[in-house]
Amino acid sequence: MRMSRIFGRTLREPPAEGGAEGLQRAIRAALLRPLEPGRYVYLPLGQRVLERARGLLRIAMAELDGQEIALPVSVPPEQLPKLLLSMAAREVSSYRDLPRLLYAFSRRTADTPRGLWRWREWELLTAVALHTDPAERDRLGTRFLETVGRALARGEVETIRAETLSGAALLSPHPAGRADSILFRCPSCGYTATADAARFRLPTPEPEPLEELRPVPTPDCATIADVAAFVGVPTSRTLKAVFYAVGPDTAEAASPLLVFVVIRGDLEVNEAKLCRLLGVRDLRPATGPEIRAAGAEPGYASPVGLRVRPSLQSSGVLVVGDLSVQAGANFVAGANREGYHFLGVNYPRDFAVTLLADIAQAQAGLPCATCGAPLEEVPAVLLAAWDSGGPESEEVRYTDPAGQERPVAVGWGAVYLESWIAAVTEKGRDEYGLIWPSALAPFDVHLVALGQDETVREVAESIYRRLEGRVLYDDRDESAGVKFADADLIGCPLRLTVSRRSLEAGGVEVKARREKERRVVPVESVEQDADERGFSGRNSSHP
Repeated sequence: MRMSRIFGRTLREPPAEGGAEGLQRAIRAALLRPLEPGRYVYLPLGQRVLERARGLLRIAMAELDGQEIALPVSVPPEQLPKLLLSMAAREVSSYRDLPRLLYAFSRRTADTPRGLWRWREWELLTAVALHTDPAERDRLGTRFLETVGRALARGEVETIRAETLSGAALLSPHPAGRADSILFRCPSCGYTATADAARFRLPTPEPEPLEELRPVPTPDCATIADVAAFVGVPTSRTLKAVFYAVGPDTAEAASPLLVFVVIRGDLEVNEAKLCRLLGVRDLRPATGPEIRAAGAEPGYASPVGLRVRPSLQSSGVLVVGDLSVQAGANFVAGANREGYHFLGVNYPRDFAVTLLADIAQAQAGLPCATCGAPLEEVPAVLLAAWDSGGPESEEVRYTDPAGQERPVAVGWGAVYLESWIAAVTEKGRDEYGLIWPSALAPFDVHLVALGQDETVREVAESIYRRLEGRVLYDDRDESAGVKFADADLIGCPLRLTVSRRSLEAGGVEVKARREKERRVVPVESVEQDADERGFSGRNSSHP
């Protein structure tokens, strides 16, 4: 591609929109143009990077025998899983049709900005695995992340594998200001999990006599911290009530399900764990009338004295207790009476729960669930994930060798392309511009011709033809300073400069973008030199 013909101009000044440093350089290098906050137009150079990322992922999927399909743009993202399963149900009938791995590239939109570049629209690869055996499906998920991880590594970004609630993910560490995820990692044993899934070890309480349950006035105590300070105990000796509802908050809607959560006062509820436990997609904060209808008083609530459901199917108040209610004794908890709390509250003597489970949010410094060392909090960016999707899917069934109909084991994979590209640009840059790894660069070689000498032009044109479209050729009538500045800004891995001086010195000046050294190689050796340095693109994902 000739720079005299390319659509999009490089910019000398940072864009007025600001944003992450890598994003600013991508805009200045004419890879992107902002359409509106969070939405970008890919110019030709940027489109080549995006297509190269797709190509690397296609190579990875081919290693897994994945097959690409194309989806209608009219399918909303939330309906994509349903569509894929519906297709599978029509195409899969026998064990001979399994296993299969299908994948597609699609774009998603969201009102809430996310990721390093605060996207409101982004591209991802979605994969669905269909298998006869859940265990084999899970092994395929492991291979999926390993194979995708090797592709991501070609972009020279660090990835960390982490447990999730239903599988695993690959994330790249990044400063908190731009991160979209949080990891908790144990520096001692290596345990790593996303914030939604991270577990920690609760302390074993020292045995102590159980106190008598008694109410005490707690005026003007609006928070757990206020109650703890008033009574003279740490927040870890209190029990906190948190109320959620499942269902809309409208007068026309059927009665919503109230969920009463009780957790130690120094901990927070992990809503992702809670949703998974209850088998629901979303929760909302319960209203005051909904709380009072259950017999509790907002701000002074506890399960003490309430008629608690013994099971999910029975009647009464649905109370979910975090495991922390067992990690202590003689707690302070609400008395379900405005201005009062109970002292000496103990589980299970004084209250019951419907479900007892780990629904607490991990925090830095809490003991690792595996070895007990303090957990570290690591801001990160989500790049890829695998979701096992449950043991089996009743939506897709197949006939086994014995003629019995069985459910297909389904797994889901995802790779976030623009998160990957953004992570590469945030890491691969310097004060002059971008520094692309060979695997993702818009072009492998940036060819610069200096001056109007006819011999210089002829040599540059010959090199341009020999490199077969893998070169960005700056044939403009600009100064050397402008051409070199643009080469550094765009950041292709290798720069070739043809000038009268280089020809007199014996050939073409060669400089790698990430190196200061310059050297001259014979004109006839340029292609071989690029091959040997890995900059020729012969094994790249570009056509």
